[in-house]
Amino acid sequence: MLANLRALFGVVVDIVLMRRGPEQLPASTVLLAAVVALSIIESSFMAFVAPVSLPAAFLQALVDAAVLLLWFRAALGIAGKPERFTQTMTGIFGVNVLFTPAMLPLIGALMPYMEKADPKNQPPAALVIVTLLIGVWALVVYVRIVRVAFDCPWVIAFLLVVAEFFAGVVISSMLFGEAPNPG
Repeated sequence: MLANLRALFGVVVDIVLMRRGPEQLPASTVLLAAVVALSIIESSFMAFVAPVSLPAAFLQALVDAAVLLLWFRAALGIAGKPERFTQTMTGIFGVNVLFTPAMLPLIGALMPYMEKADPKNQPPAALVIVTLLIGVWALVVYVRIVRVAFDCPWVIAFLLVVAEFFAGVVISSMLFGEAPNPG
């Protein structure tokens, strides 16, 4: 069992390093459910770095995960590739599980600057650059996963990822009255 988890972790790390794709992951709904649950739990930790309660952060993470799953279930169905859903979502949520622990402290460090938008008190440039680099890296990995799943050009994959993000923002805004916290 431990060897299987290590191998799975290795595949997700290779996806993050762009050496493999989501097709290398097992097509297991149990694995997908476990990775989604872990991602939701990690995303709930936003409550520790942002001015949001733990139950609210959990609900936002749950809604974000549901929107992501429904979006790509529908998109892959429309594209005629529903069989790729499990591996694609396992890849996306697995990558999210790796990036969230890196992003949470960075967002926590930026939060005081975002809450008080004072032009005289700017965040340190290195902090902003590192946060942007990791965020862009995550975006590129997500787009690559979607590109492989849909067998489409980078531009189409990018548009699918961005459209899903905005759909999540709109739905969260309607449910919670404001845009979700980043992460």
